[in-house]
Amino acid sequence: MHLRMEEDEARSLLAIVTSYVLDNSDVSREAKESVRQWRTDHAEGTVKMEALTDGMNEAVGAYMDAKTDRQVRKRGRYGRTRSQK
Repeated sequence: MHLRMEEDEARSLLAIVTSYVLDNSDVSREAKESVRQWRTDHAEGTVKMEALTDGMNEAVGAYMDAKTDRQVRKRGRYGRTRSQK
């Protein structure tokens, strides 16, 4: 299975998570401002957002690879093995 987020999809996920943190956390006003500034710094089309999208894709891919079983044929038989990177 292959999953790759586009930048606009990663930005939507970022907006949902940061909005939830801002609305439902019990942090200081300064911390909320820091989250808002971080979100602004990672606006769509910025180098920071591109880097974050790449990092998210790498992390999701690594997680999926670690959890994926593959069938491997050895000596005429099939067995299951975890994928190795």
